[in-house]
Amino acid sequence: MAGIYIHVPYCIQKCGYCDFYSIIRLTSKEDFVATLIKEIEIRKSALVKEGIQTIYFGGGTPSLLSIDELGRIYKALKEHFDISNVQEVTIEVNPDDVTHDFLKSLKNIGFNRLSMGVQSFNNKILAFMNRRHSADQAKNAVQIAKQAGFNNISIDLIYGIPNMSMECWRDSIDQTIDMDVQHISAYHLTFEPDTPFFTKLKRNEIQEIKDDDSLQQYNLLVKRLTEAGFIDYEISNFSKPSLESQHNSNYWKGNNYLGLGPSAHSFINQVRSWNVSDLNEYISLVNNAKNFSEQEELSFKDIYNETIMLGLRTRKGVDLKQLKHDGNPEILSHFSKELKINMAAGNVYEQEGFIRISDDKKFLTDKIISNFFIV
Repeated sequence: MAGIYIHVPYCIQKCGYCDFYSIIRLTSKEDFVATLIKEIEIRKSALVKEGIQTIYFGGGTPSLLSIDELGRIYKALKEHFDISNVQEVTIEVNPDDVTHDFLKSLKNIGFNRLSMGVQSFNNKILAFMNRRHSADQAKNAVQIAKQAGFNNISIDLIYGIPNMSMECWRDSIDQTIDMDVQHISAYHLTFEPDTPFFTKLKRNEIQEIKDDDSLQQYNLLVKRLTEAGFIDYEISNFSKPSLESQHNSNYWKGNNYLGLGPSAHSFINQVRSWNVSDLNEYISLVNNAKNFSEQEELSFKDIYNETIMLGLRTRKGVDLKQLKHDGNPEILSHFSKELKINMAAGNVYEQEGFIRISDDKKFLTDKIISNFFIV
């Protein structure tokens, strides 16, 4: 089963850590929506041979679009794709965009899952990250979402933030649990190039936290969420039983997905493609019937590395049968060598035909994955 991703490239202001493509000028929304609908028509055959399971509106800030604009996009998807079997339709929302009428209208369009970018329940941390909502607005937004009929709500949190105490982090985790949501995504802060935080880091205006502090924050996260009944089905994602993000799970399973909008990525039949990361260029190229994306066909090495990276990030792990079926002898020999080394080190273990990262080594997931890579 495949998924469709829609990238909405608008934000009111830029968060200090974010490197996703977005702009802060909203005057082009009408042109964007019209062009996106045109791209939907152009690419209507991309997933014609398989069922579509999920639709995800991300960004940027999709909740900056009006109900009319979102409705027109969704209508175009229905007209050009068979979405009759779609199970999950997610939209990312900012807490201060949330109103009861807006969310009720989202339900009427067809959205059945919300992903809310909260990041912290501490106002000083929110201001530091240049978020535009307060902790109280986030709490109110969750309550409004429930009143509007949403029973599948995800909250994003960030840890590893400079000068954030363990008490502050524990409080954000506990307040999130108290919200009684179904899904939590928790990411360690990374300093991506061309972001305000990266610039401040290079100027020594802020410092990365110590590895030991990062580990303590991650362990606290896992402990508290596990006690609250959440399952860590992926290294950064936790859900109540049977309420995993179906859309993101498609990515980790290596299923096909189609990305629409500027900077959106697609992965279809071992071919990865990506649209131009400039809204004006995207609008011009699509409307002048010119090529607006690039692509590459993955090699055996690329497929192997991707299988390792995606599989080891999940609780399920890497399927040995699939790896042996897809790989070539040289790649499998490399994998077998690294598997022995990492099993001996206690980094991974085999269970029911899957290779999984040991629970006490999950914080080292990226390093362990890199051990298996072929460069």
